[in-house]
Amino acid sequence: MPVPIIVLNFGHSVLRSLEDYTDAASEIYRHYRQGKNVVAVTSAQGDQTDILLAEARRIGPDGTAKNLPELIQLGERKSAALLALALERVGAPAFVRQARDLGLKARGPNTEAELVDLDVKQLQTDLKNHDIVVMPGYVAIGENDRPSLLGDGGADYTALYVAQRLGVPALLLKDVDGVYTSDPYAQGGNAKRYDMISWQDAREKAEVLVSPKALEFAQDNALEFEIGKPGIPFYTKIGAKSGKPGVSPEPKKLRVVMMGCGSVGGGVYRRIKANPDRFEMVKIMIRDKQKYLDQGYKDHELTTDYQDLLDAKPDIFVDVSGPIEPPLEYTKDMLSRGVHVVSANKQAIAAGGRALLDHAKDNDRILQFSSAAGGGMPVLEMCIREAGRIKRVEALLNGTTNFMLGEICGGKSYDEALKIAQDKGYAEADPTSDVGGADAGAKIRLVSLLGFGKEITLDDIPRDTIENFEPPAQINGAIKRISIVWKHETGFDAALKLKDLSLNNFIAQADAEEAHAIFYFDDGDAYKIRGKGAGRWPTTESVMADLYDISASYF
Repeated sequence: MPVPIIVLNFGHSVLRSLEDYTDAASEIYRHYRQGKNVVAVTSAQGDQTDILLAEARRIGPDGTAKNLPELIQLGERKSAALLALALERVGAPAFVRQARDLGLKARGPNTEAELVDLDVKQLQTDLKNHDIVVMPGYVAIGENDRPSLLGDGGADYTALYVAQRLGVPALLLKDVDGVYTSDPYAQGGNAKRYDMISWQDAREKAEVLVSPKALEFAQDNALEFEIGKPGIPFYTKIGAKSGKPGVSPEPKKLRVVMMGCGSVGGGVYRRIKANPDRFEMVKIMIRDKQKYLDQGYKDHELTTDYQDLLDAKPDIFVDVSGPIEPPLEYTKDMLSRGVHVVSANKQAIAAGGRALLDHAKDNDRILQFSSAAGGGMPVLEMCIREAGRIKRVEALLNGTTNFMLGEICGGKSYDEALKIAQDKGYAEADPTSDVGGADAGAKIRLVSLLGFGKEITLDDIPRDTIENFEPPAQINGAIKRISIVWKHETGFDAALKLKDLSLNNFIAQADAEEAHAIFYFDDGDAYKIRGKGAGRWPTTESVMADLYDISASYF
């Protein structure tokens, strides 16, 4: 089963500051969790290229300097590295590749070169091994093996060229959600938006958004592509025909209440505050109000009373707490009251089971809980997408214990490994659920329910503990505790097993808090996914992706 690929280009208008790289990483992650591999092409951040050009003019020769590309490419390479770092923080796999690595070659003047080649097999191999490849745009390898620049809009041109060579879709991301009849940000204007516009018309209407060089390349190669804005679920398609422009949909700002505000909840709070056009955090339910006031939260945001959450008239209830009750009761109540739910509480969702899913459906509300298993690895999305053809799932569903096993097998004692995991925020103060297997067991129950349509209890899952684990004298590969769910001729089973795996095994290659999973299908095919299975930001990113999915239904 070939994995679909998309090329995303992030223009300098959406990479203006360091904070914008977080939004860019979120955009990539939303496509990744839909089951796509991603090639992300970056522009330099903000006005970095202009700054470097000004420096070159101050110290270099007049006219076109042959060494100019050596300087200008630094902005593009820095931007690619920053985006990869932002992806790494949220737990999405990312691998930076330079033009030289990918055989991206050009001919012509060293500041206005034309692309002529790409090592497609190398890029496909990188995507197979890493899922997400980040590469700088605007620069290629020219004559005499020296870097060459591709002219104004070179990153757009790079993205379209790569998409054309791979034969995959391209989405160019800008600071507007498509092509308009006039500047949509102009005061008193009456700009209307195109759902589709021809290459020729785009040269007039989108000349600020897309370089003429990129548009000419697309038209010459009959390459259709889209223009949009990060986080917005609709785009303008640029291709053979133009449609009639209309009014652009406006998002509804959704009122969010949250239960719990620990490590993940604090991350969700920060991300919601950074996206005020889409969400408003109106109330947070916690146990100790003074604790959060001391941390800088506002008094009007906090409560210890569930009724205050209801009185806030929420659109979405976010559960980032830990126990089964009362969160499960509150989740059911919110759904009954017409409130959508996003939950990272794997114990509550697993306990609710099929009845909870049916309850959400009966009330015509959205129940999202992708953050309840896998962290930054979209394992539950894969279960939903491929339900009915999955034969077996093998996965690391607890990044905390994977990290601890790595530390122990590296020479640390159990207590030392636990202390390090707690200091890094991977393990709770009470690690019983992680080390004993209840945490992974709840996630196994969700995989069983969504991927196989089977409801099982925690008692149905044999679970190997790692409490006070001591490694054997000889390890042949890597010790991993694997969650396994499989159907067979006589029925269905699930287990949590400690295994010594060959280092050639994909599961064994997950380091520290990383998580890997392999899905085996009835037709003999297999699919591998990866991410970080523990930590504040991977789980936060998964919660935010669920929030954006709900927001998309309000345009």
